[in-house]
Amino acid sequence: MAQPVTAILARQEELERRARQFTGDANESALLVGRIVGRAFDEFHDGVPEEVVARAMQRELDRMIEQLRISARA
Repeated sequence: MAQPVTAILARQEELERRARQFTGDANESALLVGRIVGRAFDEFHDGVPEEVVARAMQRELDRMIEQLRISARA
């Protein structure tokens, strides 16, 4: 079981790539991922399995992308 910090940082590039596919902009995707990483650091502590951290971060990105889609349609 990895430390949450390691799990969070290991997922950062993957999330950035996915966010950039949606936004098409490196700065905007970095802002999205930065918010996710910040929340993950606040939420997860020692003893949390890496898979839990990864799924939570992915769900958070999915949620943020969906919010952006909804606001873009409005």
